[in-house]
Amino acid sequence: MTYLNQIRTRLKLSQQCTFPAYIKEFGLDLIVNEGVFSPVEFQNWRWLTENFPPVAGKSILEIGCGFGLPGLYLAKLGALSLLACDIDSKAVRNTSENAARNGIQNVEVIESDIFSEIPLNRKFDLIFWNYPSVFAPDDYKYKDNLERGAIDPGYRLLSRFLSEGPEFLTESGCILLGFAGGARDDLLSEIIDANDLASVLLASGTAPHASQIYRMFSIRKSSRRNCEGRSEEQDGQGAPPSC
Repeated sequence: MTYLNQIRTRLKLSQQCTFPAYIKEFGLDLIVNEGVFSPVEFQNWRWLTENFPPVAGKSILEIGCGFGLPGLYLAKLGALSLLACDIDSKAVRNTSENAARNGIQNVEVIESDIFSEIPLNRKFDLIFWNYPSVFAPDDYKYKDNLERGAIDPGYRLLSRFLSEGPEFLTESGCILLGFAGGARDDLLSEIIDANDLASVLLASGTAPHASQIYRMFSIRKSSRRNCEGRSEEQDGQGAPPSC
């Protein structure tokens, strides 16, 4: 069985449980509804939440919010504001419900295909995406909306995200990309170069009882300074390293 087929099987199995499901994570009381990308079967959200850089006073745009983490935690942790979006209306409703359940008010949740519904005049200090980095052939057709949370045919979504994203950043802002180990680093590097961007690996690691390597990259226009105020020359890092 190919890795792509393994992921498709895991996606189907993730929906074979009782809904709604209830979980408590990071001090939040959360509900997970049927048809939303499973936080139980796929747990990269946990590692990304634990390894996120400081967000106090920052405006955040989260692409692909799913059931709400890590965005809601960051909003509660001290972010100035969170605009969370997802292409799936079920995920939008789920994140909105979890924001209300936990009394988090500095959050707006909208339905958007990446940046399609984000006002052009909105600027963010951080734009975050826990990217669906499973590669599929360019002509691959999604079987359902769940597959959009894991699979990107031809990395077309990543190309859109990195070509459009910098226009929504503040002057000192950056993109934070969750990009799994074992994904197509070669294509990520090509897209970064094609858009005159620079990347820095902020963190890499595994979750307990998991073999998957999780990574977070800071990406910005090559002439800008990164999230930590260092220049590309000071970092000594360019495109992401091979796994």
